[in-house]
Amino acid sequence: MKVLDATFLIDYLNAVDATAEYLLARDDERFIFPAPAYAEALVGEGNDPDGDVAEAKADLSWGEVYETREETAELAGEIADEVGPEGPFLAGMDGLIAAVGRELHAPVVSDDGDLTHEETKKVVEVEEYRD
Repeated sequence: MKVLDATFLIDYLNAVDATAEYLLARDDERFIFPAPAYAEALVGEGNDPDGDVAEAKADLSWGEVYETREETAELAGEIADEVGPEGPFLAGMDGLIAAVGRELHAPVVSDDGDLTHEETKKVVEVEEYRD
C-alpha cells in the first residue's frame, strides 16, 4: 500500500512521466489518496479554465480516497511536533497526508519539499517518485 500526496496526483493528471513510471513499476500495489490531497487535485482542475473535474475523477478512479478524521488531525499535530523546529513547517494538508501514512503504516509518495525534507523523513516514511 502507498499513500499518494497532492503533488503526485497533480503530476499524474498533468501526464508527468515519472508518475506513470512509478505506478507501472508497482502495478500490484494498493494506492490511497488522502481526501485533502484528492481535494487539492480536483480543486486545481476546477480552477483551471481548461480543467475537467469529471474527467479528473475518472482518471483517478484507480485509487482509493481515504477520509481523514479527528484522530488523523490530532496525529498530524503530533507529527509536526516530532519534526520540530529543525524541519519544515508542515502545513495542515501536508500534516494530514503524513498522518494518513502513519495511520495506515504505509509510505507517503511525494515530491513536495516539506514532506521529502530529511527531518520529516525521520518521523514519517516517505518515498520520492522523481529523481
